[in-house]
Amino acid sequence: MTCSNSMPPEQSRTIVSRSLWDEPENSPSLPQTAQPAKAERRKSYRQRYPDSLPTDVLEWLQLNRPQSYEELMDLRRALYARRTTGVYRIRLAGLTSLGEQKILLTGRASAVLILSDKARHFLLRTLCRLRKSERWPPIRY
Repeated sequence: MTCSNSMPPEQSRTIVSRSLWDEPENSPSLPQTAQPAKAERRKSYRQRYPDSLPTDVLEWLQLNRPQSYEELMDLRRALYARRTTGVYRIRLAGLTSLGEQKILLTGRASAVLILSDKARHFLLRTLCRLRKSERWPPIRY
């Protein structure tokens, strides 16, 4: 028997050998395996808990700034002793995941959530700078 070729010789195709791993040209591509993501920064507390209390100490201090030396001393005593003193109310708010104590500090206008001792000390240092800029007397107990 003779095999008749239906295509003219000038239009004949070359045969390409394929293996099982080759992907056909006209088939949709398979989903790529997930590449390791870049090391992303950890989200801030406000990004993780958007409905929670604010944690920005400087913003809180602008709204609840001590108006006299006596109020400054009340705020310092409240932060050191972790107790309500004067117009500044302190409420302990549990522990963070690292085991540090959370403090809810409420002033005249708003409240702030202090998440670490580092933030509390930052506020105390800022109060010291405020005392110097206002030319209030040195702190003596």
